[in-house]
Amino acid sequence: MIDKLNLCFGFYDYLLIFAVTALGTFSAYLKDPQLKAVCATIPVPFGFAYLALEMPIGAANAGSAILCFLFVHIVRLLTYKAHFHVIFSIFVGICVFILIGAFLLPYLPTEEWFFLLICAFDFSLGVLVFQKQSYRHGVRHKTPLPVYIKAPAVAAVVAMLMVIKKILGGFATSFPMMNSIVSYESRHSLGDQCRQLPLFLIAGPFMFIVMRYTELLLHFNRWIVLAIGVTLYMALFYPLNKELKRRNQMATRD
Repeated sequence: MIDKLNLCFGFYDYLLIFAVTALGTFSAYLKDPQLKAVCATIPVPFGFAYLALEMPIGAANAGSAILCFLFVHIVRLLTYKAHFHVIFSIFVGICVFILIGAFLLPYLPTEEWFFLLICAFDFSLGVLVFQKQSYRHGVRHKTPLPVYIKAPAVAAVVAMLMVIKKILGGFATSFPMMNSIVSYESRHSLGDQCRQLPLFLIAGPFMFIVMRYTELLLHFNRWIVLAIGVTLYMALFYPLNKELKRRNQMATRD
């Protein structure tokens, strides 16, 4: 088991730790809970995890979006319904993500139809939840800790999560590194994070598909592949996020 742990970090591992630490620390000092949730759904951790894994996008990457969606709802339900401390809820959510991802990884079909099927399921689930979920504006809160305490704490959490990337394979690209940080920082308003994740499910499949085929068919450099995928994602994410914000504001006025 220990040979499957990522105990020797490479350049992209350190780059990922730095990027997620910077973004996670930044999110901690935002008061608006939706902006915190936005930080967890822009594909910065995904992009650097993709580079660190050094493998093409596949069914595991697409499936990890569903597990990330499951993670945020586990945290919300355990914290608000079962009344567990948010740190315990996050721990349980991470364990569920790891167990499901590690169990499924060896059994995922490698055929193209299965990859496209998972992408279609992501998109359909995202649209369905986005249309059916309730909307409200959450509780404003920012960390009282100074940055010289908060940043090292975030870096330590991210580094610990990076140790298990080999166990998860492609599932690691949407591993809740940012979402675990944002869940803690948004513990008074976990609903905002749950309302944000459908946007990732809607826009993500288009990013997954274009990244897979620009790498496998066109043999582009992985940085170029990532740039194309993230550009497409943000082009879809931006109007979706504006609509989410509008719905939250409308619900607040009502």
